[in-house]
Amino acid sequence: TAPTAITTDDTFSDSDWDDEVQTFGAGGTGGGGHLSFNGQAGAGPSYRQITITVNNAGSGSAAQVAVFAIKRGAVYFPASDGAIFSIGYSESSINQSSGNGQYSAPAIRQNGKLYTLVPGGKAFSTPEPTWTNHSLTGLTQNDFRTIASAADHPDFSASGGRIEVGFMRLYTVQAGGNGGTVKGGIDNYRLTLFR
Repeated sequence: TAPTAITTDDTFSDSDWDDEVQTFGAGGTGGGGHLSFNGQAGAGPSYRQITITVNNAGSGSAAQVAVFAIKRGAVYFPASDGAIFSIGYSESSINQSSGNGQYSAPAIRQNGKLYTLVPGGKAFSTPEPTWTNHSLTGLTQNDFRTIASAADHPDFSASGGRIEVGFMRLYTVQAGGNGGTVKGGIDNYRLTLFR
């Protein structure tokens, strides 16, 4: 295989990204925005900060908020560009709140659906209070799913629809837990599609 499409960003201008928020259980709110260098070593000239507020969880179910950020213009067409064999992903992240931070993962949008990795399924936590590099390799269509259904996967074959790429941040409060707000930064975004 060879890299066929590489999407990167280390500036994160707001005009280059669209956010879509999904909530589950008691829900909450979330979103992202561009920030200039704020004295954090390794942040570069600018980065993107994701803020998620989750409501208090009821006794019967968890409260969860996912923020999907899709990069404008980063589009791949399997029918003409070729079937996707695997995906590689890397980012630098920082936890700007107390606690274990947010879960992070690459994300794709296909046929109006948002697909990502989930905790326990290769999504990674970002608890570090200093900028830290994370990377994933060899991701296939079966690693990606909608948050609502473990059986709903994208189609990486040549018959699959157009694919847009980005990343996802997730915060969950377990059943009966108190809500709260978490903030995290992302920089040095890189997603590679291999065919």
